[in-house]
Amino acid sequence: MTGFIRGWADGVLRFRWLVILMALVLTGLSFVPMKNLYFDSSNERFFLKDDPNYLAFQNMLELFGDNEYLSIGVVASGDNQDLFQAETLDLIEEITVFLEEQEMVTQVRSLTRYQYTHDDDGLLATDYLIEEFDDEFAQEQARSIIVNEPLALGTLITEDLKHTRVVGRVEYKSDTAEHKVELVNRTYDFISQPQFQNSNLEFHFSGQPVFSHEFETVTQSDSSVLNPAMALLMIVILYISFRSISAMLLPWVVIGTGIILTTGIQGLMVWPHSVVESALVPTLIIIGVGVSVHVLVEFYHFRSSGQNPKDAAHSAITHLWLPAFFTAFTTAAGFIALSVTKLVPVQQFAYLGAIGAMVLFLLALTLLPAVLSFVPWFSQRTKNTVENGLITKFTKLIPAWTKKFRVTLASIGLMLLLGGLYVIPGISVDSNFITYFKEENQVRKDLNYFDQHYGGINIVEMIVDSGEEDGVKNPQFLKRVEELQAWMEAQPEAGNANSLVDFVKEISESVNEENPDYRVIPETSNEVAQYLFLYENTGPDEDLSDLRDFDNQYLRISVPVLNMPATETSVFLHRVESQLLKHFPDLTVELTGNMVMYHVQDEYINEGMIQSFLLALTVIGISFIILFRSLKYGLVALVPSVVPVLLTGAILAITGVPLNLGTMIVGAMTMGIAVDDAIHVVNRYLFAKKLGLNTYDSIYRAMSEAGRAVVFTSVVLVTGFSVMLFGSFIPYIYTGLFAATILGLALIGDLVFLPAILHILDGKKKSENIETNSSALNAG
Repeated sequence: MTGFIRGWADGVLRFRWLVILMALVLTGLSFVPMKNLYFDSSNERFFLKDDPNYLAFQNMLELFGDNEYLSIGVVASGDNQDLFQAETLDLIEEITVFLEEQEMVTQVRSLTRYQYTHDDDGLLATDYLIEEFDDEFAQEQARSIIVNEPLALGTLITEDLKHTRVVGRVEYKSDTAEHKVELVNRTYDFISQPQFQNSNLEFHFSGQPVFSHEFETVTQSDSSVLNPAMALLMIVILYISFRSISAMLLPWVVIGTGIILTTGIQGLMVWPHSVVESALVPTLIIIGVGVSVHVLVEFYHFRSSGQNPKDAAHSAITHLWLPAFFTAFTTAAGFIALSVTKLVPVQQFAYLGAIGAMVLFLLALTLLPAVLSFVPWFSQRTKNTVENGLITKFTKLIPAWTKKFRVTLASIGLMLLLGGLYVIPGISVDSNFITYFKEENQVRKDLNYFDQHYGGINIVEMIVDSGEEDGVKNPQFLKRVEELQAWMEAQPEAGNANSLVDFVKEISESVNEENPDYRVIPETSNEVAQYLFLYENTGPDEDLSDLRDFDNQYLRISVPVLNMPATETSVFLHRVESQLLKHFPDLTVELTGNMVMYHVQDEYINEGMIQSFLLALTVIGISFIILFRSLKYGLVALVPSVVPVLLTGAILAITGVPLNLGTMIVGAMTMGIAVDDAIHVVNRYLFAKKLGLNTYDSIYRAMSEAGRAVVFTSVVLVTGFSVMLFGSFIPYIYTGLFAATILGLALIGDLVFLPAILHILDGKKKSENIETNSSALNAG
């Protein structure tokens, strides 16, 4: 291995111009596949193509068509008695026409286009609720009709007639959300016109298009503003740390190149941007800063000892290659462990993170030394900062202090470990997407509005198979569906459902002279077929194609459900499944829809959290044992790597912060990253031991050399990632918060608990005076 590493260093420095040129060429080529990238936050994208939940969702789309809706809530306020005022109806009609004109909208439902079915002198008729908006008689007649329309009350308009919504069904596209984002942008622009803003109406917006729009705009806003701010702050801290322009800027050559190359690979794979993948750039910055700072510290260490830039770059490679490789490998292992989670964006993020870690390793051990070999400047100020600065003085105090309090420190560490293990099972899992936005976020407020007035905006779709063609016209089948729908509507979490049953009963009442006693399912299949035929001949806008399939075998029940924490959603869905098994075994029912898909995500996260942590822990532990060729030191190095993650998990459990996609990803990736510094410290410690130094002096050397880089790296990263706390998107904020927390705790573990453990395990021999070993301390 020594010969390989030396050959690597020789090759990089001999062909340094070629290394730089290749990096430039690859960077340029990486921009070509980036044209394949787009943002896709669609629910079904999270699932593997053979996942039964994905297949159920696709089956619903094939049977009933588009399933996503844009809801625009309109509230009569001020002096308006209710919505049936000429100016208000005109504005609702304007919104309706606007949506009808959008190419991505396939159907629009609104108060001004509502059609009611009724008896018209012995004939079945379907007429608009109101056509003359400024006619007071027509307004009063519309009021009297709508309050007796079960199909409208609670779904289209509230009982007090002060709240309504215009609903646009949006074209379904499986591979992009761009059309939904564009629709919402157009809608916001349209409603911002003076006639709407100067009216006495309030407007609320919700539905999957709004969520997709908010996901994309908020994540892009945070990334475009805070990522550069974070980078700028890190640049400033790098300058303060090294007092060198080149040391301040060169890590960003590695980081920028690594991000571009990884993004190019993402484009080559045609993996779209997502909510999950928004954490990729901050993650690559963490890794890039870490490995670059270690290279810089080594480079300046050898420059300080009198080597020229080319030789110092060569020495930095030979000393760092092995620990740097294993840090990259363990970091990649932390990411790969995430791929056990059965969610596609998480798997893609895992692969990209692993690729990015290895790309940054290659750049830090090729491109960075190649560039550094051309840097002749090494000021006295930089030399003093690196060799005798505040951080260096601090790390030199650690060996004596940790030796003095080694038992106390180890005991504290053990108590923290046991306490974390005791508390961490209390972590809750909740991937409720609305909690990704702050409470003051308008989309979150609007979702609460629709929950309050319409029983929810999220839908549980129930696909019921009659078992035969035209089976949905079977009265016995319809009556059982009616019973199921009634039970669903009786649940406190559900609103008014919508199904073919409602229309059949409405038609039955109408053809029987509006007699409410006939608002029931007819007794024969022929009657049902006849009623539906009569309804179709009245020329309604509603063709019922989204409630039954073409062959009339499948029927759809759409049940609005309140937005709830994942635990409550799980209880609700399990109650539904239990009810189906116990009381409706004769019905073949498939549950799907966005609410069900979100619930399944929670289950996969819960499963993946444990599996990914154990897998990462196993791979990292084995890597440590191989690297250090010792079971003892491999396990010792794991302590400061794992404990920070456990303690952060314990903090989550104590504070009640739920584990979601963001926190799970941060936990897995930072465990891989947190081990990096432990590798460097233990590697330097064992290197010193091989030189014949005793335990105290070996720790002294490890702290003086690797310890400086560990502190430099941690200060830069913790400070930089704290900037993310000012974001608007909760997963983005949590990425910064937990990354800073885990990395900060890992720093304490590497500088405090790790030396204390080494003193206890290896400190049997009496320490010698540091000055007497100066030659050994400076060797290598």
